[in-house]
Amino acid sequence: MAFDSNKNYYSIGEVTKIAGVPPYLLRYWETFFNELTPARDTRGNRRYTNRDIAMVLNIKDLVYEKGYKLGKASEIVKGAPRSSEEDHKTTEILKLQKQIGTAKSRHRAVDERRTLLLKEIKGEIEDILQLLG
Repeated sequence: MAFDSNKNYYSIGEVTKIAGVPPYLLRYWETFFNELTPARDTRGNRRYTNRDIAMVLNIKDLVYEKGYKLGKASEIVKGAPRSSEEDHKTTEILKLQKQIGTAKSRHRAVDERRTLLLKEIKGEIEDILQLLG
């Protein structure tokens, strides 16, 4: 969903489409991150501002893209100083995860080629069996 910055308030449904996370996760993040506090309307519905959406997108980036756990992401959002050793470990873990993902995609491609080859061989064997009898 496009992010219309001219709008003053967004519903939780709109924010889930913008951020690409389910509503229950937004509600959970509100309890975990004190900085994420959308206002409420008279009916009690959440009213997210552009600042709230920026916070949601920042949290999503920290957790999903950079691989931080919620506790560490909360510290970063609060502006707590980070340990360079922990950052090094996180960088190393992310690098290894990327290598694993690359290896998995290579294996997937090899498996697909094998499957196609086996299907081709099966078709040829069925043709030979039909000719024989």
